[in-house]
Amino acid sequence: MTTDVTAGEVTAEAGRPARHARVVLISVIGLHLVAETALTPFLPQLFERLYGITDPGATGGYLWICRIVGLAALPLWGLAARRWPLHRLVLAGLCGSAVFDLLLGLAPSHTAYTVLSGAVVATNSALLLAYPAFIAEHDGAGQPDGERARLAGICSIVVVFHLSTVVATVVGAGVLALPEPRVGISAFAVLDVALAVLTYRVLGRRSAARTVPAAVPAAVPAAVRAPRRGVRFAVLAQAALIGVAFDFSVNVARPFFTEFADGLGGGPAGSAVLFFLPSVAALAVLPAVRRCHGLLGDRLLPVALAAGAAGLAWQALSSSVAGLAGGRLLFGAGLGLAQVAVELWAFRATGTAGPAFTAVETVRSAGLLAAPLVAATAVAHDLALPIAVAAAVQVFALALSARRAGAVPVQPALSYSKEI
Repeated sequence: MTTDVTAGEVTAEAGRPARHARVVLISVIGLHLVAETALTPFLPQLFERLYGITDPGATGGYLWICRIVGLAALPLWGLAARRWPLHRLVLAGLCGSAVFDLLLGLAPSHTAYTVLSGAVVATNSALLLAYPAFIAEHDGAGQPDGERARLAGICSIVVVFHLSTVVATVVGAGVLALPEPRVGISAFAVLDVALAVLTYRVLGRRSAARTVPAAVPAAVPAAVRAPRRGVRFAVLAQAALIGVAFDFSVNVARPFFTEFADGLGGGPAGSAVLFFLPSVAALAVLPAVRRCHGLLGDRLLPVALAAGAAGLAWQALSSSVAGLAGGRLLFGAGLGLAQVAVELWAFRATGTAGPAFTAVETVRSAGLLAAPLVAATAVAHDLALPIAVAAAVQVFALALSARRAGAVPVQPALSYSKEI
């Protein structure tokens, strides 16, 4: 009797820090998404106001440099994760971002702004480590079914992703509307500092309080044992390729979509609504993800990709705003399900260890570099062609997901418990 009561008390006590940790980590993820995208749609206007620059090439060069820096920094943070706990790396990234965000608002020239932005991107890359940390917290939440627990965590991330898109747009527009945009740019440092304090207080102290060693029990089921090296590489490569194809198909259709929609008679306001319509549809289907996963299991990803590809093809072939809206809704429904399924597949392949996760994310980030180049080339022939390319690439991702690269093992949750 005494033992049962004590165990219950311990479980209750452990639940509160776990919930606090998840709140902090999801906040870090949201900050990363907002900080990464808030000013991007308004860069030409921002550079004109701050530095009198009207050349579109200045914006293109700036974005290219930032992407290259992010691509170089991410694997370095992954290597650091082999030596230091993830929460310490997230804390370091927040502190670095606070310093560079403050300086960014004071940048005297476009060149200085670009250099400091590169530094912000490099430190912000550490915040990506909050993703596997957040999923690991769900692994350790006492759920009997680790896959369902991870599914809940990934759904939370997808919701935050879509909400952050809306928040980032509002924040970016708000910064540009200020009499002095530099104040708004530097204000990001305040959020960085606040989250750094929370990270230290909640995650740092929790890590120090843990005394249970992170060892896999001797009798580990075969389903969670580490796969052979060759199988492991094949699983990681397949997860990375699926992620690249999916991310590319989503992003290649974005830059010129409003121009395409306007050509069909959507108008500026209607084109903007059509642009965000898939995010609305994705949020609408997210409550059904758990049931769909229960019914379809591993078939959820190919089914979702098939719906997304069909929606993209419908858009490319549309000759009216109504048809385009229908294609956007179908694409959005597939997008919401596929985002969850792709991330579930990736975490099943990498586990919640930082190095494997950042390796897959680096490959996915590299694939995104090609999206704007392909879009610009395709749109020179036809405004609908980037959307058609997106549909074809999503069919390729469907083909990849339909074939298993060996058994994809569920990574043991205990592999991460020592780190955060």
